[in-house]
Amino acid sequence: MPEQSTFHESWHRVADLKPRLRASIHVSRQYFRGRLWHVIQDQANNAFARLNTAAYALVGLLDGSRTVRAAWNICNAKLGDDAPTQGEVIELLGQLAFNNLLESGSTPDAQAMFERFKRRRTRDTQGRLMNLLFPRLPLFDPDALLERGLFLVGWIFDWPGMLLWIVLIATAIYTLLNAGPMAGTLLTDSSGLLRPDNWLLLLLAFIVDKSFHESGHAIACKKFGKRFGTGGEVHVIGIMLLIFTPVPYVDASSAWLLPDKWRRAIVGAAGMWMEFALAAVAAMIWRYSDPGSTLHAFCYNLMFIASVATVFFNGNPFLRYDGYYILADLLEIPNLLGRAMQYATYLARRYLFGIKQAINPSETSGQRRWLLVYLALSGVVRVLVCTGIILFLVANLRQYPQLTLLLLTMASIAAATWLLVPLGRGAWYLLSSPELLHRRGQAIAISLAIGAVLAISVGILPLPHHSRVEGVVRTEHQRGVFAQSSGWLTWYAPSKQNHTVPAGEKLMQLSNPVLQTSLTEAQARLAAVRIKRRKALATNPAMAQILSHQIAALRQEILRLTNRIDNLTICAPVGGVWISRHLRLRMGGYIQRGKKIGTMADMGRPLVYAPASQGEAGRIIRCGFKHIQMRLPGKPAPMIPAKMIRVYPGGGKTLPSAALSYLAGGPFAPSLHAKTPDSSAQPFFMLVFQPEGNIRLLPGQRIVAQVRLPDQSLLMDIVNDLRRTLQPGTGL
Repeated sequence: MPEQSTFHESWHRVADLKPRLRASIHVSRQYFRGRLWHVIQDQANNAFARLNTAAYALVGLLDGSRTVRAAWNICNAKLGDDAPTQGEVIELLGQLAFNNLLESGSTPDAQAMFERFKRRRTRDTQGRLMNLLFPRLPLFDPDALLERGLFLVGWIFDWPGMLLWIVLIATAIYTLLNAGPMAGTLLTDSSGLLRPDNWLLLLLAFIVDKSFHESGHAIACKKFGKRFGTGGEVHVIGIMLLIFTPVPYVDASSAWLLPDKWRRAIVGAAGMWMEFALAAVAAMIWRYSDPGSTLHAFCYNLMFIASVATVFFNGNPFLRYDGYYILADLLEIPNLLGRAMQYATYLARRYLFGIKQAINPSETSGQRRWLLVYLALSGVVRVLVCTGIILFLVANLRQYPQLTLLLLTMASIAAATWLLVPLGRGAWYLLSSPELLHRRGQAIAISLAIGAVLAISVGILPLPHHSRVEGVVRTEHQRGVFAQSSGWLTWYAPSKQNHTVPAGEKLMQLSNPVLQTSLTEAQARLAAVRIKRRKALATNPAMAQILSHQIAALRQEILRLTNRIDNLTICAPVGGVWISRHLRLRMGGYIQRGKKIGTMADMGRPLVYAPASQGEAGRIIRCGFKHIQMRLPGKPAPMIPAKMIRVYPGGGKTLPSAALSYLAGGPFAPSLHAKTPDSSAQPFFMLVFQPEGNIRLLPGQRIVAQVRLPDQSLLMDIVNDLRRTLQPGTGL
């Protein structure tokens, strides 16, 4: 950190003032990374400030009768080198005055305070209006209601509430795992969440979910505020338009006064706590309600929003939602994103523009690393999330022309927020900042040079470009192995990639005592009927004829049972490599008749069948099938060279394997109307690759094929991706 001058040229403007903290100020002592800080709150206008020991010592001396000069002299005498400089005192008083935390009692000063209050409110209003996707509209003050009702709901965030929460979550998980055929619809039904006929239920579920979410914040804030003596005031409840959807919100900023970081983290997580409990209840109702009812559909929407959407947004520490504040509390770095941006600005001012007086906002080397890492990751994640939401809405709402203006507005706001506003602020700083008075030309030249490098790198410099498609390994000659009889698995031959099994060799052994008992019983009944028939031949020929038919039926039953018992020993139907996964986990388990348990494959020529959309297939075909490499998902090495041997025309909707469906983590959405999991909602081309070299692959393995395309700049890649999103099927 650069050494600060003790004196300041503007000191005479504040030296003889006699300010003091407002009477409505509440002070809380907190420790951040082992250092004592004082958090002050004005309960009248809900303004906050965080002061270190030296700053609080100075502010504490300002009682309305002592001048700033006298207080500063006392601090110098007591604190020595730790006392704030005149420049720091001016900055401190300016920030406190701007937030209306100081008063002097004089009429002119009261008028100035009112003007500052209006400017601050104007700034807050402008900040809300700048983000048109998330404007907030305050409604009323719920603090008195929370005071009266805390004894009824405060237990939610104590040990009884935690035990109940754990029981709810465990019960819901158990219910879903034992949902039978309904468990398979958990993922398939998610593709219909944005259907127009589901919009109303989705909106209602969203409002209910967020009502519980914000109630959790308010209850936890009030509970721990009362326990630790900070009050826990919650004075604002209102409506936030989240992408033009009204959802409730509360202002629980008084939780910042809590001295324990873990209690502050609990307040931050209270909303998600309530949402997961709500999702658990919704899951159990969904499981046992009529699948065709409105309640069933509503509970599915509620379960999805309160679990998946909550983790993706509220639990994300790189968006300014609950996860962000929890991370800031646990790292003990208040205003984490703001500090990270201030530190990046400091680095630019200090090392690019050469401003030696720039103040380093970080306090330790460890904190500096956290700030840089968080700034880099949050920038990438926030842009990706915002862009992903817009592209997702464009892809799913493209068929509704009446929403085109809304989508264009959202895209324009996002572009302005992430590009135009930062560029405008940077340009204004370069052109008008007083600290660049003697370095303005140098700063502008450096900024233009950096901009030119970025423009060339993004818009002109050609970069390697690839197209990726996922496929599965199949062989030209393979045959599935199925269980011909039901039974418990007692023995199996392990899969051996380099071992060829001859036809007829034993692969698995099942056991079914019920079949053996039925066979013994049938044989005993056959013996008894034979004895009866011999007696009837002498006394009753008609009965003997009937018993003869029973004997024939029993022989057929014994033959059928014998065949089923023989089929408990499963042998290779053809020669080849025996491939069956996860049999070790199924040892001792029950295998149903007709269940596929493995594959016999001729591994002489394995092929990779990779479905590709029309646009992706067009790009690959035009490149001439050159420089094709493949790899296993999750394994960057080894890269397997391959060649394209055929292309099946587009229009097919049956995937080569259900592993390529969303249900198994693949890239293709399943068809909502098909009964089989290997049906795709969209038609595709089928590309067939043949791996080269000596690397052996197993049928059913997923493969990622990477095809080298002509080099192009990053900007052109982004533009083409946008065009493909807006105009699917063009093959650009």
